[in-house]
Amino acid sequence: MRFIACTKLVLLSSATVLLSGCSWLGFGGGGQQSHQQGAYQAQSASYKNNQTQYNTQTGRRTLGRCQITSPTQRVPAGCRPEEVTLALGGPQVGYGGQVQNNQVQYTSGGYGSHVGAAQTAQANYAPQAQVKRPWLRGQFGLEIDHSVSGELYAPGVSAAVIGYNRPTYAESTVTGSVAAGTIETTTYTSSDARLGRVLTPTISFDDVYTAPLRVTGGLEMILGDHATVFASAGYTRSEGKKGGGVEVNEELLRTVSTQTYVTNPANGVVGSPLGLPVDQTTFIPNETVATFIYEFNELEKYDFNVGGRYYLNPILKSKLQRPLTPFVSASGGAAHYNATTVTESQSQRYIQRAFDDTQVNPTGDFYDVSFGTPTQIYDAQWVPYGAVKAGLEWQMTPKTALAFEAGVKYESARDFSDGTKGDDIISVPITIRGSYNF
Repeated sequence: MRFIACTKLVLLSSATVLLSGCSWLGFGGGGQQSHQQGAYQAQSASYKNNQTQYNTQTGRRTLGRCQITSPTQRVPAGCRPEEVTLALGGPQVGYGGQVQNNQVQYTSGGYGSHVGAAQTAQANYAPQAQVKRPWLRGQFGLEIDHSVSGELYAPGVSAAVIGYNRPTYAESTVTGSVAAGTIETTTYTSSDARLGRVLTPTISFDDVYTAPLRVTGGLEMILGDHATVFASAGYTRSEGKKGGGVEVNEELLRTVSTQTYVTNPANGVVGSPLGLPVDQTTFIPNETVATFIYEFNELEKYDFNVGGRYYLNPILKSKLQRPLTPFVSASGGAAHYNATTVTESQSQRYIQRAFDDTQVNPTGDFYDVSFGTPTQIYDAQWVPYGAVKAGLEWQMTPKTALAFEAGVKYESARDFSDGTKGDDIISVPITIRGSYNF
C-alpha cells in the first residue's frame, strides 16, 4: 500500500513539472506571459484596423466642425446634438432634400438614435448612405405685389368740373348800417379770368393700391438635381384709397364794396344812397379753389400660374451647416379681377381764411360739398401675366426649406367699362415662401 501511494505521488509531481515546462516553452494558454502576448496581439490588430480606417480617409475633403465619421463617435466639442452630421461617401442630400455630390447628409432622427444598432455591428462595418430623392413638395407663400408702372384711371374733366359754379361757394361779410351812413360788404370768391385752369392728373395703380398682399399655395415637382416645375394659385386683396383728383386752380378774390347813405335831411332823403358803391379788390393768384377726389373700392383678385425653377449649386458651403441655394424662375398665368368702381367727391376751399391768414393747413382748408355715387370703370375680367424672379433657398431640415425671392411681373391691361383700353401694369413682387417635402 505504501508503495502504491508513493508511486501516485511521484507521478503527480512529474505531471506538474511537465506542465510548467510546457508553459515555459510557449505551449498551453494559462500563464501570465500568455495573457501579455494575447493583449499585444489585440493591440496590434486594433492598430491595423485604425490604420486601415485612416487610409480610407486619405484623399477625402476636410470634415466640418460638427461632422463625425462613425455613428458611435462622441459629439464634437462645442456642437449641439442636432447640429451633428454624419460624413458618408457617395451622393448626399442637397436642396429640397435632393441628392447632391459632396454635400452633408442630415441624420433623419435625433443624434444618437442609431447608436444601439451600431454597437451590435462589427468594428469594421461602414454604413452606407440611404438617400431617396423626394419628387414632390408643397409650398405656401406671402407676397407684396408693389406696382411701379401703370395707370389705373385718367379721370379727365367730368361733368361736375365743367359745371363748377363759383358764385355758389362765395363767402361774404357785411358791416355798418344805413343809419350810420355806411354799409361795407366784403365778398370772397374766385375767378378764372387770369391763368385759371383745371388740373387733371392721372391716377396710378400704386396711388390707390399701395401694397397688395398676395397669399399663395402650390406644388413643386423635382425633376433632377437642378430643375423643377411648379403650379400655384393665389389670392390678392388690397383696400381702396382716395387717389389723385381734379383741381380747379384759379385766383382768390376779396372785393370790399362800400355804399354811403344820406344821414342829413339837407342833403336829401335820409337813408338814400349817395352815389354808386365804391369797390376795392385784392387777389391771391395760382391757388387751388376746389378739388374732386376719387375714392376706389376694394381690390380682390385670384390667379393661377405655372412655371419652372433652376437651382444653382449651393453657396457658402464651408461657412454654413445647411445648404443655401440660389435659384432663378419664370412663370406665366392668368388673374381674375373684381369690378372696379370709383366715387367722385367735391371739396371746396375756405377762401376767407386764406386772406385772413387763419388757415390750419398751409395748402388751404377745405370742406366737403358733395359725395357722388359709385361709378363702375372696370368690369370683372381675366388678364394674362408673366413673371421672372431670383432668390435664395435655405434648407432648414431634410424636409423643410425657406425661400426669399423677388423679381418683375408684367400684367396685361384691362378694358374699361366703356370699351377703351387701360394701361399695362408692371410690378415688383417680393415673396417669402416655405416648402415641405412629401
